[in-house]
Amino acid sequence: MDTPLPFSKLSFGLIDNEDSPGATPKEKVYVVLVANGSFNPPTYMHLRMFELARDALNAEGYCVIGGYMSPVNDAYKKRGLLSAEHRLQMCHLASKSSEFVMVDPWEVRTICRDYGVVCIRREGQDVEKIISDDEILNEYRDNIKVVDELIPNQISSTRVRDCISRGLSIKYLTADEVIDYIREQHLYLNSDDK
Repeated sequence: MDTPLPFSKLSFGLIDNEDSPGATPKEKVYVVLVANGSFNPPTYMHLRMFELARDALNAEGYCVIGGYMSPVNDAYKKRGLLSAEHRLQMCHLASKSSEFVMVDPWEVRTICRDYGVVCIRREGQDVEKIISDDEILNEYRDNIKVVDELIPNQISSTRVRDCISRGLSIKYLTADEVIDYIREQHLYLNSDDK
């Protein structure tokens, strides 16, 4: 099934701008960020990844013109994975306040080989070991840029789901619209949804 990509937040104006009248455009590499994951539910850390990646790439002279959250499809079969329909809706709600992050309803699989990856280091994770232990990541390690998070953030979807199942507040862990959607749909209330 072909699904068109949303373009509403792509900054096409950055591509057409010239430094001054009559000047030729500089050689720039334009980048669109794509984050794959369960987004079960999406958190502020997921959105923060986009900001970190954009800052890191812009600092190296790239021009980030947009970003996509791309939830894994239902075939992923991870325990407690909500349907793609719910996860897509929550991603739309979570990215609503972003000036450049949109939602893509299909998972991109050839990113590592054909484009490249910006990996945000998470406290307690040995990113270099993860890359070297994975056949595909190790093969394309030259296409992977590792970025350190200067303000560590341990928000994770797993921890958010745990709070919900225990009846604890998740305020300020994800967007209010996502929290409202989770409540309205009665998501993550039983242990099977973890």
